[in-house]
Amino acid sequence: MAETRHFLLQAFARKFLIVFLPFLLIVSLVFLIQISILSARINLESGELLRFFSYLIPEILLYTIPFALIAALANLFTSLSEENELIALFALGHRPIDLLKQYLLITILLSALLAVLSLMLYPQMKQKIQIFKERKLAEATLKISPNKLSQSFGDYHVYVAARDEKGYRDIVLFDNHDRTRQRLFLARRATARNDGKRLALTLYDGTGESEEDGKIESLRYRKLTVYQYPRFSERSYLNFRRFWERAATDRHQRGKLLYFIFISISPLFILPLSAALGIFNPRYEKNRAAAVIFFNALLIYVPAVLIQKSGSLTLFALLFTAEVLVVTLLLQRKVLKRF
Repeated sequence: MAETRHFLLQAFARKFLIVFLPFLLIVSLVFLIQISILSARINLESGELLRFFSYLIPEILLYTIPFALIAALANLFTSLSEENELIALFALGHRPIDLLKQYLLITILLSALLAVLSLMLYPQMKQKIQIFKERKLAEATLKISPNKLSQSFGDYHVYVAARDEKGYRDIVLFDNHDRTRQRLFLARRATARNDGKRLALTLYDGTGESEEDGKIESLRYRKLTVYQYPRFSERSYLNFRRFWERAATDRHQRGKLLYFIFISISPLFILPLSAALGIFNPRYEKNRAAAVIFFNALLIYVPAVLIQKSGSLTLFALLFTAEVLVVTLLLQRKVLKRF
């Protein structure tokens, strides 16, 4: 049995790593794109980029581990079945339930890891990311690209024709947030600075118009400064217990909590479900790894998303019970009775 155990664990490790590493790379690239979008608004040094990415690691693993486990177990059982290795093991007296026991500890450990990542580390990292963004935006210098629309400075929409080492040239500011009062400023040049407490955009040699209650006022100026006060205040981190306390009254927060709980226990569903769908007699059936992966993902993530959207404990209990019944029924009929 020791040799069989070694063979099965080695086969799983190989399948899992082959799937996990590409998944990890793909999801990491998606999050790196998000970081690059943020860096277009604020200046991030290499050390800050690495720190910001480290805050995203728990969330990245929450996406990659369940998907990698689904794909690895599906490929493992279908591959062992297709190559008649499972038939050989059954002929030697090993029962299907004995094979599943070899992977039970792994799934329990992965389930515990997902619980730690989602329920304990995720709240801390989310708070760190939010505070990091707010602090960097408060410290940031103004970044306005020439010939680009939909840029903003405070309540103003901003457009600049050109930029050089001295600042901006031919700049337009327009404010229409208050429908009863609209303001327009034109300037030949402008400079931006950050004194640590606020951002200042200083316009030179320009004109302005203001319309309020049907009256239009015009002005000419040599120098005009517009300020933007960043919305940032120091705050303390909430531990994971206090972070999730809002779930008692906040439906959105409760839905997120129930979603994470369901995903955390998903490895315990994925193992028997993969066995039920992936173990087959190669003499009568063909490899169906893709179908097993699809059906597994469907049975795990559709209930999880429904639970998150509803935030209902009742729905969570019903779907959890249904999941247990479906997995048990499939395993019993397709594997335990046949092999």
